[in-house]
Amino acid sequence: MSSTDVILAGADAYNNEFDAEQYLKDCYQLDQDVVGKDSKNWMVKWLTQIHKVFAKGNLKGKKLLELGAGPCIYATISASKHYDEIVTSDYVKGNREQLTKWRNNDHDCFDWSPHIQIVCDLEGNGETAEERAKTLRERIVDVAFCDALKDPMLPSRNGEKYDAIVAFGVIEEVAPDRNSWLQILACIVKYLNPGGVLLLGNSLGSTFYRRGASNNRAFACYKTDRDEVISTLESLGTTILYESMLDLPGDGYFNDRTDKMFVVAQK
Repeated sequence: MSSTDVILAGADAYNNEFDAEQYLKDCYQLDQDVVGKDSKNWMVKWLTQIHKVFAKGNLKGKKLLELGAGPCIYATISASKHYDEIVTSDYVKGNREQLTKWRNNDHDCFDWSPHIQIVCDLEGNGETAEERAKTLRERIVDVAFCDALKDPMLPSRNGEKYDAIVAFGVIEEVAPDRNSWLQILACIVKYLNPGGVLLLGNSLGSTFYRRGASNNRAFACYKTDRDEVISTLESLGTTILYESMLDLPGDGYFNDRTDKMFVVAQK
């Protein structure tokens, strides 16, 4: 962080300041050379971790929600083979527009094919990125508005419950304080079906993250750690099925996290 950086927080800041297109270009652009080669790339690590969890074969069901997807679809690539219907959601209009563009296969949508190819290669069944993209598009039944700080989080979905909820890089990033952070987790668990699973990607130790390169705007984060995450999930009546630290500390510019944690908890 620099003394000239502006720290942003709250819903208005996201709607006014979050540039979905720039965020995708700065943070998610993958060269084809990375696919299958660079295991140290953070996106490759993250996709590999998600794949490992779904490859066990015990996570499956009818409906999956991704809460706060941003403009991204990578979190549901592996899940698309295990859940029949996927609802993806975000608070920011520009993010939902990017998700809708990809779902509709618009000519100017972001190219997720390198990310999808990584997952296909990990699965090793010969499926192409184009084939998997078609499956995922067919299974995305809605791109919904969500507000993680309110209940219901997805007002248009009439309080429906899910067999799985995915929340990667969203809870710490939108919670202004510990009470809000606890409220979000409790609300997520509330909307899981009995036996349903929560897949969390937590940014540990982070106080900020930057939306992209070459700007002095940074979004505030709630600073948490592994013990707080696990104890809170257990206090909400879930059982930890899996947890892993990904050895992905921040670089001090885009974020200052100490590590990225992946957790699967069952209600």
